[in-house]
Amino acid sequence: MARPFATLILGLLIVAGLACGRKGPLEVPAGREPMAVEGLTALQRGQVVYLEWTNPVKAVSGRPLTVLETVEIWVFDRGLPPGGGALPSAEVEKKARLARRIPKEEFGSFRSRSGARESGMNFPFVFDPGPAGPKSLAFAVRVIDSKKRASDFAVPAAVNIRACPKPPRSVDVRVFPDFIEVGWLAPDSNTDGTRPENVGGYAVYRYEGDGPKRKLALLPADEIRFEDRDFEFGKAYGYFVRAVAAGTEGAVESGDSHAAEIVSRDVFPPAAPTGLVALAGEGLVSLIWCPAKERDLDGYRVWRKEAGGPAFGALGGGLVRENTFTDRLAAKGVSYIYAVSAVDRTGNESPKSEGSAVVVKGARP
Repeated sequence: MARPFATLILGLLIVAGLACGRKGPLEVPAGREPMAVEGLTALQRGQVVYLEWTNPVKAVSGRPLTVLETVEIWVFDRGLPPGGGALPSAEVEKKARLARRIPKEEFGSFRSRSGARESGMNFPFVFDPGPAGPKSLAFAVRVIDSKKRASDFAVPAAVNIRACPKPPRSVDVRVFPDFIEVGWLAPDSNTDGTRPENVGGYAVYRYEGDGPKRKLALLPADEIRFEDRDFEFGKAYGYFVRAVAAGTEGAVESGDSHAAEIVSRDVFPPAAPTGLVALAGEGLVSLIWCPAKERDLDGYRVWRKEAGGPAFGALGGGLVRENTFTDRLAAKGVSYIYAVSAVDRTGNESPKSEGSAVVVKGARP
């Protein structure tokens, strides 16, 4: 009985060995492909549709994802197929076209806006705005990892294409004591060459250096000028403007105008102080005046000259922080004229106030 049993075991081992050596297609372990991208959105601005999404950081199994090699952007040139929801990869590949393949070396060029997650991406899809251009577009995105494993497509994002004004023209900025004025000219046509009859206002944006671009008002400006009152002297600012196309489907902004940049230097002196009153005492003169209203006031400079004298001279050896001053060096019996000027933190000095004349009294015996 031992020999037949040994023969059976040997046969089974041979069969198992032959099965292990058989060649055929390798099975991809389930769950190792990347998860689908998240939050895919599409937003028209001018003749560009901006896509935003977040790349996955995990595989379907939940394990950390290996390096992503590629992002693929597919476009449905006639809008989203009926049905909605996520589409099988075979259907996307059949009904859409590959618009762009972004290799990992270029991911940094398409990073999303400041403040978004590091894996966030932003891609500008430029379309033909002319009469023969698209009336609606839809987009699907998927990622491929370093093992050539592709994710499912994200739920497609669709957008109806609208006639949109070209960007405003001739943007200019000027600095005033209390605000920075941004001015521009209205667009002369839409991106498709038609007249811009649906301009519903203008959105004004500001940035500092490489910082984020911030819209300065929630509602569009009705005029072709805007006053930015939330600024600081000494800082460099850049401004650009977008025309806003009104419509029943919501507002659509144009592309960016050219940017106008400026350093907001304070070259504006304070107003001359008012209400100066000089009161003569025994061996002294007391001065009081109305406080200055400037936010950047640093102090006051007090001036004195003898009546009929050639010029004023400054008193006190520096700036006076309060709106009062006592001159204890005035000579008794002499007629003086006093004046006050205001100085801001940048060193700009106002004209002198109107003079106030007084004769110094002598001390009582």
